[in-house]
Amino acid sequence: MKLILLIWWMDVNYGCPQNKGYGRDICLADSATTHTILQDRKYFSKLMLTKAKVTTISGPANLIEGSGRAQIMLPNGTILSIPDALYSSNSRRNLLSFKDIRLNGYHVETKKEENMEYLCITSSDTQKRILEKLCELSSGLYYTTIRTIEAHSIMDQESTGSNAFKLWHDRLGHPGSTMMRRIITNSKGHPLLTKHIMLSSDIFCRACSQGKLVIRPSQLKVDVESPSFLQRIQGDICGPIHPPCGPFRYFMVLVDASTRWSHVCLLSTRNMAFARLLAQIIKLRAQFPDYPIKSIRLDNAGEFTSQTFDDYCMSLGIDIEHPVPHVHTQNGLAEALIKRLQLIARTLLMKTKLPISAWGYAILHAASLVRLRPVANNQCSPIQLVLGNQPNISHLKIFGCAVYVPIAPPQRTKMGPQRRLGIYVGFDSPSIIKYLEPLTGDIFTARFADCDFDETIFPPLGGEKSVSKEQGKLIPEKRHELSWNVSTLSHLDPHTAQCENEVRRIVHLQSIANQMPDAFNDAAKVTKSHIPAANAPARIDVHDGQSNVPANGSSAARLKRGRPLGSRDSVPRKRKLMGKMNPNEINREPTIHNSNAPKRTGTS
Repeated sequence: MKLILLIWWMDVNYGCPQNKGYGRDICLADSATTHTILQDRKYFSKLMLTKAKVTTISGPANLIEGSGRAQIMLPNGTILSIPDALYSSNSRRNLLSFKDIRLNGYHVETKKEENMEYLCITSSDTQKRILEKLCELSSGLYYTTIRTIEAHSIMDQESTGSNAFKLWHDRLGHPGSTMMRRIITNSKGHPLLTKHIMLSSDIFCRACSQGKLVIRPSQLKVDVESPSFLQRIQGDICGPIHPPCGPFRYFMVLVDASTRWSHVCLLSTRNMAFARLLAQIIKLRAQFPDYPIKSIRLDNAGEFTSQTFDDYCMSLGIDIEHPVPHVHTQNGLAEALIKRLQLIARTLLMKTKLPISAWGYAILHAASLVRLRPVANNQCSPIQLVLGNQPNISHLKIFGCAVYVPIAPPQRTKMGPQRRLGIYVGFDSPSIIKYLEPLTGDIFTARFADCDFDETIFPPLGGEKSVSKEQGKLIPEKRHELSWNVSTLSHLDPHTAQCENEVRRIVHLQSIANQMPDAFNDAAKVTKSHIPAANAPARIDVHDGQSNVPANGSSAARLKRGRPLGSRDSVPRKRKLMGKMNPNEINREPTIHNSNAPKRTGTS
């Protein structure tokens, strides 16, 4: 066993010169492995710790300790992004799967040069290029070296000498630790040795700290326990956007941290942000009463400051979180959703002939499409995670295409057309679409089953337009660029009291709705009898003023039909005696509770 390891070490260190270097790990390229297996956590950008088995030649073995997204760099700088790499600290070697190489758009082939065979990683974008050459071991396997993606960091090392290392660090222009080691290894004329560089740091370079500001990536995310639905909601606003879409110049996003469920709404001013947010919170509490909202993370902007809203959330037990100013990574979900919506909406508009001012419809349609896309950490879409049903996308059509909608019955004629042209801009539900009137630009809705779509034609608003003629040719109107953030327009939308007033109005309306009586469920009026009754009412209420039944069983004088209870008849109705009276009955005058009823006289 020791002899085999010695031969393998000699092959690795003396086989390929390009594979030598500090901070690199040996990795075997294997066509038989189904997943890439890495020994070190440093290659993972996201890791989920789970125990799993891997099947080897000797049988199943409990080697896998986690899985997640990893990024590695090959000797010539080729970066491979591996979405489903396996983590095993007990593995004897790193394994690179051919499948993950092809997933990054590269190809693998063998090539022989100077009696040596190489495994080449090629790229064929425009022409075939060899990016990496993997050397062959004596055992017939191909190997390479991998390393983490290098970032410019502050030099934070010290040497065992006096001040030689600090002196040469200043002379060389304050390089980072990795670059400093490479310079020392590949140069001469200095008294430094590689072993003098320590991994731990005790020396702080003030010039590096003040002169180098590198935004470091987020720390390793280990999904130990995913938050429940609506446990944390993140929100942000994008804008002002030029040109405006009608009265709207902003759009606000809300995203759930667990399922990536999102809600997007258009805003005409930043002062309406809290009102829209409060309305969405009320809607979520009504639709998902089993999932309480625990925290809301918002930006530090002025539109997200409302004392009424803070008091309302405090009464519901909702925590309001604000990230550190100018640190957008702490509100990363909302920032990433805004960027994603911009990418989708911009491509939707470029495909159509709609003006840039129609970005509002594109943003709303992009939000509907995002909810149908599987999230990064799950194979299911946000709609499927929230509702539990697999989404049906058969109703989707190309944004901006031609749609022929039915003409309203009062506007139809016997021999005239039955449908008219519209521009498809999204849907409210799988059975209801939204379309624009080409001549006026007004938005309407129609039933999906009654419409005909032509996804090869993209009609413009107002017909084809041209601005000038040059040499007998029409020059089409040039499309303007869309600017998502216009800083010069911020002074046109100052923070006013409208934000606070809108929040108070919604809270007042909700309090009125909560105080309305419920005739079908009033716990204060529902009583339970101590004697169970079967097929019979438990109690019959006796109205005030109604006379009781006399003791002898005869009925009291009845009022005329249609008269309310408690009223007097000018001519009381006479009673007919039922049978003969009992001669032994003693004359008595029963107690009459109703003064309107006549007194009964007994005979002896």
